[in-house]
Amino acid sequence: METPIVDTPSLDLPKKIKHPKELYRFSLATSWHMFAYYGTTAILLAYMVTKLHFSDDKGYAIFGTFSALAFGLPLFCGIVADKILGKRNSLIFGSLLQTIGLFCVAMPYPALFFTGLSFYVVGNGFTVGMIKALPGDFYHPDDLESKDSAYTIMYGLFNIGVAVGAIVCGYVGQQINWQLAFGIAAVGSVFSLLGMIFRIHKKYGQPAAAAAKKILPGINGATLTYILCLPAIALITLIFLHPGIMDVVLFPLAGVSFIYVIYVSFKYTRAERFKLFSALVAFTAYALFLALYEQSGGSFNLFVIRNMDMHVGNVLLPGLAINNFLTGFLPAIMMPLMLWIWRKLNNVGFEPGTILKFVIGFLFMGAFFGSFWWGCILYKSTGLVPVYFLFGGYILMEFSELCIGPIMYSLSYKLSPANIVGAMMGVLGIASALGEYLAAKIGSLATVPENIHNPILSLPYYTKIYGELALLSIGAAVFFALLIPLLKKWMQEVK
Repeated sequence: METPIVDTPSLDLPKKIKHPKELYRFSLATSWHMFAYYGTTAILLAYMVTKLHFSDDKGYAIFGTFSALAFGLPLFCGIVADKILGKRNSLIFGSLLQTIGLFCVAMPYPALFFTGLSFYVVGNGFTVGMIKALPGDFYHPDDLESKDSAYTIMYGLFNIGVAVGAIVCGYVGQQINWQLAFGIAAVGSVFSLLGMIFRIHKKYGQPAAAAAKKILPGINGATLTYILCLPAIALITLIFLHPGIMDVVLFPLAGVSFIYVIYVSFKYTRAERFKLFSALVAFTAYALFLALYEQSGGSFNLFVIRNMDMHVGNVLLPGLAINNFLTGFLPAIMMPLMLWIWRKLNNVGFEPGTILKFVIGFLFMGAFFGSFWWGCILYKSTGLVPVYFLFGGYILMEFSELCIGPIMYSLSYKLSPANIVGAMMGVLGIASALGEYLAAKIGSLATVPENIHNPILSLPYYTKIYGELALLSIGAAVFFALLIPLLKKWMQEVK
């Protein structure tokens, strides 16, 4: 299918964007990917703490390692996609590994648990960066406005997968059976794999010449890549068994990835170099955002189990299902409102630029944590915070996400030279990994001792950390506000 030609807008009339069907087909496959991933993360920490009887500290360490590897490996896999496999084959291979991994985790055999997680994160390394990179190929390189709109549409659609996966797997896991919940997530991964195989035209994301080049007798570059993933999976299994390794690996890795971008930037023009520098600043902001935002899948999962009154009238809501459902459902229904707000502001010349949207996003995040801190203070006598704080607080949090999250995909694409887009998406993955890992580290600061089961005694552990995170969010908003003049200069025509 050919990408439709989009008319150039006049100076007076807004551009009418017609997106290719490929975008919606790909977004549906991506929704199933998100169903599987967020269905898994909705229950993973609670499963380890309540079913496998890991301590809070050990659960946070493994959960943080899982999240960091899932988002960090795209740096390496993105380079492999650029140089060998191509975007489409990377998506197919990664989806296959993820499916195998989730079926392993779903088996009632503890010995397969860490192996399954390892298959999954390696697969995620091949998929997550390409999910962000491939939609840009559906459009002309200079059609920046269509790309912005496309990434926003995709972001809204895959959040449907986030919401459905979270509420289904969260409910089934907490109320029925943990293994069945992981099995449902695995079925979602199967649908994602089928979509990647049959719903993406082969002309998009084609492999590089090195994929067919013979490396050894009977083995070409693509086959060798597939084979080398097996020892990588074995190594990552060892990391899960000893998650403290990540403490001495991830921060240097993030530093090396940033240095790599700086080194590569000097191969390009001065204008392109400064765009890459501004991308690194944006990646740093995104890492901090994720460290705050991903408390929803970490410490908040334990918070709702221990210290939240989930009653609405006489109805008792399932804590894990609702907590993880809201982070997918709210963005999906709030996205049209945000698009309308940005469109109205754009029509009168007042739509905020990218960095100012970051600032607004961090202010909303500060309001979110501030509301939870306030709820903890108000209900310290019972130790149970009413569930309406969860609903109201997450509305604030999702405004924060909608100011920052959708921007990162298109911004990374627009600020990167065409031949290193995959690698830059990988560096964004490293920044995401750092944010995810920091989220687990922050969550562990609210670790409740194993001998405390009274909600009145456990609530202060959360009160302290949520108050501090509110202040951190506001401080980040102020810091990035001060950088706006410099970043505008570096980003040039990219707004």
